[in-house]
Amino acid sequence: MRLLITSSIVLAGLLSLPAFAATFDGYAVDESGSASVLNNGDLQLTSTYHQAGAAWLNAPISTTTSFTVNYGFSLARIAGSRIADGITFAMQGSGNTALGSAGSGIGFSGLNGVGSVIQTYTNDHVGLSTDGNPGNTPYAPADIGSAQLLTGSETISYNANTDTLSMTGVLDKDNTIYNISGNASVNLNQKFGPTMYVGFTGGTGIDESDQRITSFSITPPPPVPEPGSNVLMFAGLVLAGVGGWAGRRSKKSSDDNVLSVA
Repeated sequence: MRLLITSSIVLAGLLSLPAFAATFDGYAVDESGSASVLNNGDLQLTSTYHQAGAAWLNAPISTTTSFTVNYGFSLARIAGSRIADGITFAMQGSGNTALGSAGSGIGFSGLNGVGSVIQTYTNDHVGLSTDGNPGNTPYAPADIGSAQLLTGSETISYNANTDTLSMTGVLDKDNTIYNISGNASVNLNQKFGPTMYVGFTGGTGIDESDQRITSFSITPPPPVPEPGSNVLMFAGLVLAGVGGWAGRRSKKSSDDNVLSVA
């Protein structure tokens, strides 16, 4: 009986785990390219030149439900004449391993996505993109590409009843504050189908930049992801081992209970 209870607890624990995804601010995320969750909890999208990185929530979310996202960011120049190349809060329908192009593509171009763009280097764009092109967004309120350090926060909201995407936030360029905002009309259900993946992308080109997401929340929270095949396989191996051990133990107990008659 103890063996059965123990194996049930092991299986339940395994099935409750995500598919070995990283955890950022309590959310399971799948990383692509140069993206990684650091020991201090930050989500680092790029750390040197010629990189593209992305991290997506492990489970897709509904495109027919309104939601709000809040996040903080930090873009720091490492080397080179300009800070490169930018980040995006992105939504896309290609899956949780999708990754766009590096450089001015900031990990977003090529995804046919929707997002909120902060494009630096010599481009200086800040705003909402509904066509997957980070360059087709409004110009930034300042030359943010010349920053040594660019930090700030954004709130992204989607109203599924009116198909309206909105953004408000602040940019802190080397201790000078700029307010940013924007609105766009987009039907996420028509664009992606019933569900989509949300997350962050970033990219660098010939210049280096340490680009991070420092905080993140989404309301309502995403659904709990289904256990991945690797988790199920591991659970099967564990149970097979437990079953084999139990069978050998049962056989040994039976053998021990046989009386020999002279």
